[in-house]
Amino acid sequence: MNMEISKYQNLKSLLCLLGVVVCLASCTNNFEEYNTNPDEVTGDMADWDNARTGSFFLQMQRNVIPIEGASVYQVVEVMTGDGFAGFFGSPNPNINSAGRYSWSGNRNWPGMMFTGAYGDVMNAWRELKKAINNENDPRYAMVQILKIANMHRVTDTYGPIPYLKFGIDKEVPYDTQKDVYYRFFEELEAAVNVLDVPAANGDLIFADWDCVFRGNVKQWVKFANTLRLRLAMHLSNIEPDKAKEEILKAIRAPHGFLETKTDIVELQHVYPIATYESPLQVIDGWNDILMGATIDAYMNGYEDPRRDVYFRRTSDNKFRGVRAGMPANISMDTYVKDELFSRPVVSVTGNVVWMRASETYFLMAEAALRWPELELGGTAADFYEKGIRLSFEEHSVSGVEDYLISTKLPAKYEDVINSSYSAAVPSTITIPWNEEDILEKKLERIITQKYIALFPVGQEAWTDFRRTGYPKVYPVIEVENSNVDKEEQIRRLPYPVSEYDTNRKAVEAARVLLGGPDSPGTRIWWDKQ
Repeated sequence: MNMEISKYQNLKSLLCLLGVVVCLASCTNNFEEYNTNPDEVTGDMADWDNARTGSFFLQMQRNVIPIEGASVYQVVEVMTGDGFAGFFGSPNPNINSAGRYSWSGNRNWPGMMFTGAYGDVMNAWRELKKAINNENDPRYAMVQILKIANMHRVTDTYGPIPYLKFGIDKEVPYDTQKDVYYRFFEELEAAVNVLDVPAANGDLIFADWDCVFRGNVKQWVKFANTLRLRLAMHLSNIEPDKAKEEILKAIRAPHGFLETKTDIVELQHVYPIATYESPLQVIDGWNDILMGATIDAYMNGYEDPRRDVYFRRTSDNKFRGVRAGMPANISMDTYVKDELFSRPVVSVTGNVVWMRASETYFLMAEAALRWPELELGGTAADFYEKGIRLSFEEHSVSGVEDYLISTKLPAKYEDVINSSYSAAVPSTITIPWNEEDILEKKLERIITQKYIALFPVGQEAWTDFRRTGYPKVYPVIEVENSNVDKEEQIRRLPYPVSEYDTNRKAVEAARVLLGGPDSPGTRIWWDKQ
């Protein structure tokens, strides 16, 4: 037998065995008990092919945005951030319940991101920390960046989470979101410092296990710096001084930011360690996902050339979306049978995107707009236009110069099945930069174009909407949750039912830290002025 084939067959077998060990329950008061299985992989077995560290690193990557099942991806991405930001809508009444902010039929789905993050990411992180046992090891620095890539999504969805004492105490308390964010910044700075020399030397670390950058340390540092910039801008309202401090530190950090088309951060398909069918491809086959009404209004109004890259044309050669929160009695068949609504462009081997370099420039544009005294190396206008240009380049789309000077407005939304769901234009914001506009209008312009460029990273688009109010997102048609104001829209997800079943004391304490009820209408820390 070919030795290379034999090696990978053994490797795949080991991965399956390790997966059984680390795909563990997520109740925070039993963290230390999760790895006491008497049938677990032995130390000698885990050392095969560097599997002790590599396989856990791979597991963390595969679950930053989960790919282990399309149904999990659907709940964690499509039914939350993607839907709340208006990227997607669903004609399926059951799936569309997320749009109505209703989970009375299935109380478990809002907690799936939380339980998955601890069961699949944080448990793997703890094993890596024990195995590496050296905070100055470049491998550990990369693991830290990977951890934050996942956990900032969790705290941005729920608010206070267990973090600072995870892996230290058996019963892990929840931390304030402020404390979690401050630790993120500390960990990113430490990681970048450790990786400075390996990055400068062109070193490769975890090359056989890294499905994002194939071990390229310099790319991991650029990702860390850009992630720090993203997190800093989340604090623009609640703690502007801290935001400015972290922005300046990120700018001064070695190796820069994600800046070019090739700097994309995405989970690639790498045989045999990361072979997966695109979750969006699978969900599209279920007829569960259509273009959202909000992105319909903006991209159709602007006649955005990226529409053909993002969505498929309808049977009448249009791009058409659906509103979120349609009533439970809608007919799914009516919305899908004649192909009158657009579906996303998908492929079996489509990669799952975490971040694109165009986001860097929109973040810098917002920072330059809010705090011109920071001297970021360009004006808000400069960064804004660079962000749009790079987004067009990232999608290999032409026409950016005409787009930048176009005075077209967002379009009104029309539902060709039920006109009562149609809606007026969400905004009158135009594309060209106008230095004479007031700051708030400039901010809306930046965030609206950032929104289009972010697609399909809906989690971050939802975060921008919550902290800035932009882009203006169509409210859902029906609200079945008395804790959510229709115009304010959903602000967070409630903690998992399992936390109340097994970790009630800690989660009750978290409600105090949250500063309000554990409901989807309660604002998290950075979502407060």
